[in-house]
Amino acid sequence: MKKILLATIGILLILNLTGCATGSVLVTGNKRPAIDVSLVEIYRSPPTSTFESIGIVRAEAEGWTQQDGVDMALQELKAQAAKVGANGIILTNIGQKSEVFVGGGAYGQPVYSGTSTYETLSGEAIYVH
Repeated sequence: MKKILLATIGILLILNLTGCATGSVLVTGNKRPAIDVSLVEIYRSPPTSTFESIGIVRAEAEGWTQQDGVDMALQELKAQAAKVGANGIILTNIGQKSEVFVGGGAYGQPVYSGTSTYETLSGEAIYVH
């Protein structure tokens, strides 16, 4: 039982150190063929060029530092946009969310708990002409 607990804690530590990112896209316009992530530009306000809205993208990430989390979330946001052919994202929200976790305590084992903080980003996926 002790080996299982130590292995579980080890796996959780590795996952926490490497960080992770998740994201999604809600298509509200016309989906285009997927493009390379490196072609997706970030905008804080709508571009002056003509553009069309493709959808809403969101991403969240937990990194070793806050900046790591933001960087990973931004890459995931771009990846979600690129999947639907968007070559731009107008950022609409930059924030954080926290989750509390509790585990262990079975068969006299110690209880562990903590808080995970995720950097969150969302925006409008667009195609700039």
